[in-house]
Amino acid sequence: MIQYSVWYSVPYSEQTFLHIIVYFGILINHASGIIEMLTTKEKQFNFWNTLLTIEKTFLKDERNKIEEANRKLKKKLTWRLCILSIFAFSCKMILIVTNRVLLLDPNWVATEVISLWAQECVRLNFFTHFIFVEILRMHVELYNEKTKDITSIARKINEKALLSELNILKIRHSLIWKLNRHLNSFFQWAQTLNCLLYFFHITNLTYWIYNGINTGKFENRECSKSFFSGMLVIFTLSVITLINLIYSCEMLKEATNKTPPLIHEISEQVLNPFDIDVHDAVMAISMQIHHEKIFITYGGFFNVDMTLLTTVRSPLIRT
Repeated sequence: MIQYSVWYSVPYSEQTFLHIIVYFGILINHASGIIEMLTTKEKQFNFWNTLLTIEKTFLKDERNKIEEANRKLKKKLTWRLCILSIFAFSCKMILIVTNRVLLLDPNWVATEVISLWAQECVRLNFFTHFIFVEILRMHVELYNEKTKDITSIARKINEKALLSELNILKIRHSLIWKLNRHLNSFFQWAQTLNCLLYFFHITNLTYWIYNGINTGKFENRECSKSFFSGMLVIFTLSVITLINLIYSCEMLKEATNKTPPLIHEISEQVLNPFDIDVHDAVMAISMQIHHEKIFITYGGFFNVDMTLLTTVRSPLIRT
């Protein structure tokens, strides 16, 4: 989000109500995040308990898969978060240097520290949500791999063994859906406010950057280059933070969309196509997937995927 140091370089006459929303909205979001975290402790514990239950559904010969998947996910998340964190703090340093905070206001320290703390806590909320989404996505992908494995052996095993494998699929999908519900339950109001503020912030920055370039305003004001570069840095940081989470949710959506066709393939590979028990079991799983949909939403107001970027494009184009 925007630094208070940039606000110092904006003339008082240009500090509009929009600026107030952007600057103080981040503090409100930080407070709402703390409140939501404290009031949803039980739901967070339920998430981890459900996750452990899912891992218990893996048979002994499948434990290597879940352990390997966890190692890959840990490595992936570590690298991603390190890169994003380094980029975020680099942007902060560029912003402080380009806006000459030390020269503009000798009393900048307290205000800047409070601003930085609140902003990074909100950004940490995005990163935390990203981690949870990646965990959910990993288990959806493992579910799809399990479905492919069952399809490949459907002709080789007897009916009893096949029904047992299908029952595991049914139980595991129900648990993954439950995991998804827990995730959506403790990322609601604070994250909804975060997303709305980020969208508003990006739209606001786009307007001021365009207005400054179009009117030549940046060329005629003191410290214009540092002011303009600061806005570009903030804009880039905000967009990358938001897109990182949205892209992860989109990948989850794609993984869930692959599941129904994979389930349908099992019935096509059964040795006896007229086996009523197997057919009914496959149909039951198909209906279960249809009703137990897996997706990321904020407070039930909107789903989080790439369609969000299409939604935000309209105000950006109008600016």
